[in-house]
Amino acid sequence: MRLRLVVLPVMAMIGLVPAGPQAGAGELDQARLRGSSTYDTGPSYPILPPEPSYPAPPPPAAGRARPVAVAPPVAQLHNFTFEFGARFWYSTGKLAKDLYDDPRSSQNLNSRLTYAGLTSATFEGFGRADTSFGSFLKGYAGFSGLHSGTLNDEDFPPGLTAYSNTVSQQQGGKLGYGTIDFGQTLVTRERVRAGLFVGYGYLNENVNAYGCDQVAGNPFVCVPTIGAGVLGISEESHWQFARLGLLGEFKLLDCLKLSAEVAWLPYTQLSAQDTHWLRLGTGLFDISGPIPESGGGTGVQIEAIMSYRVSDKVSVGLGGRYWYMQTHGGADFEKVIVGFPVAPAAQPLNFSTSRYGAFAQGGYKFGPI
Repeated sequence: MRLRLVVLPVMAMIGLVPAGPQAGAGELDQARLRGSSTYDTGPSYPILPPEPSYPAPPPPAAGRARPVAVAPPVAQLHNFTFEFGARFWYSTGKLAKDLYDDPRSSQNLNSRLTYAGLTSATFEGFGRADTSFGSFLKGYAGFSGLHSGTLNDEDFPPGLTAYSNTVSQQQGGKLGYGTIDFGQTLVTRERVRAGLFVGYGYLNENVNAYGCDQVAGNPFVCVPTIGAGVLGISEESHWQFARLGLLGEFKLLDCLKLSAEVAWLPYTQLSAQDTHWLRLGTGLFDISGPIPESGGGTGVQIEAIMSYRVSDKVSVGLGGRYWYMQTHGGADFEKVIVGFPVAPAAQPLNFSTSRYGAFAQGGYKFGPI
């Protein structure tokens, strides 16, 4: 009895039995045991996760974005565009020169030689490279024969007592040319591009005149007629020139484009040789070799192309081209005349060349479209 009086208050204090004198031994079976699955499903207070053993990073300062790692840029070749192709250019041209009298005597026109109808069928290659910042490098080169044409060789009084005009047939001539330009695109729109360029060009024309027939009635020149199988005169001319130009591209449709360029030739240099084969010799007043000719001048080159893009890589096109160059210089004619005193200056000579025609082309492009 005494033990019971001690145990019951202790159990009441720890919550096993309700406090109070009425609690009896039979009520021990109904006492709630903390953690019992019958009465408790868990603690009635929130369980917090344990704090980490290392300090958390401080929050970013107000108004300052958290830095984000960014991979370095990688240079890519597709920022460059390349196009290569071939053209077939059918053209005709004229090569002409006027030789004046020795300026110590007069300013009369002594003779005029005109090579006309100089047709050619030229295969040429072309290429262009464009950078992502608008710079470009372009050029073309071609070579062909000149298988037709005529030479009119005129001599004027008083240098010759009667006006003379002879006709010869041109055969076996050659044509070679090339240009290279560096430029910058200055205008870029959805359907329009335009830019400027500077460059260098070269042109070589060789012509040969066979036979000789007098058509003006002079009884002393090419009378009787010289046969068509006899080579009478050859002209070999080399032109070098600077190019300064403007070009533009107009996208008419997504796959159809019109391109055009105009190049002014502010500086043109001529180096040529004229060989009169029938007058070569070692006797008095014969000609000992080719007559040196030179001069400087200007010119222009113009072309336009309508191109159609068959696919992202392949295009075809049709175009036209016109060239004209002229120089003022001299012919060292008297230096090669046997027994003739050398003149202090060359006889004045005006020299010109022109060529125009149409071409068809095909190109292949790789790089961004």
